[in-house]
Amino acid sequence: MSTDITGPTDGDFPSGTPGKRELRGTPARWNETTKWVDRDGLPLPSPMLVVGFTTELHRWKDKKLDKISEHPLPDPADLNSAIPKAEWEKGLDGQPRPPWQLTYVIWLVSLDTGALYKYANSTFGAMLLYNHLDEQVAVMRMIRGEHVLPIVNLEQRPMKTQYGMKTRPHLHIIGWRTPGGGGGPRLTPQSPMPQIGAPTTPTPTPTTPTTPTPTPTTPPPAPSPAATTASILDHTQPVKPVTVGELIADELPPWA
Repeated sequence: MSTDITGPTDGDFPSGTPGKRELRGTPARWNETTKWVDRDGLPLPSPMLVVGFTTELHRWKDKKLDKISEHPLPDPADLNSAIPKAEWEKGLDGQPRPPWQLTYVIWLVSLDTGALYKYANSTFGAMLLYNHLDEQVAVMRMIRGEHVLPIVNLEQRPMKTQYGMKTRPHLHIIGWRTPGGGGGPRLTPQSPMPQIGAPTTPTPTPTTPTTPTPTPTTPPPAPSPAATTASILDHTQPVKPVTVGELIADELPPWA
């Protein structure tokens, strides 16, 4: 397990590894009304690069978050059974809610800005999103290697519930990358202008002092989002899509 954003060793992307900085990221949220938004309620960028995912146990108490991220995770039922139900907080339905919840965590990076986002939720819809992503990544890594990362569009899908049809969050994979492309242009320091001979200084006349004329300067243009996206993807390599023959291990011979 690793918190290295450039090359996680597996699907997990845990926090708290000794000697590693915990990756927090800007909270990413989804609900039926707002869809995908950040903590300020602004729409999230799409597409984004998924750089890791894991499961954790979360417990909210007195508006503070306790979490367990070290795997293997303990059984939340065992933890909850040790807490008196009188101390359980009420859920949205008004009923006592088990304190410890299995939570699905996904880290995403904006292709436009490189900003890191963290989606964490324990709902049934979040579980479906996580399991679907986990399965697709597992299949691709079996065929293309351990370090492939999906590029996803942030979408939603219909979901049947006991209250009728609802919608749930969904990450639609549109491509795959692997870290280590490296090939973007690099900035190099400019060498000083060579001087030929000794510099000369003009001598002003006593009656007409010379005044240097200011040279207008033009600030460099700000990088466009497209250029930023290119720089992020330039440091990854595209991954060849999986064929049906590879999935069923039954490629047709070239003479067929």
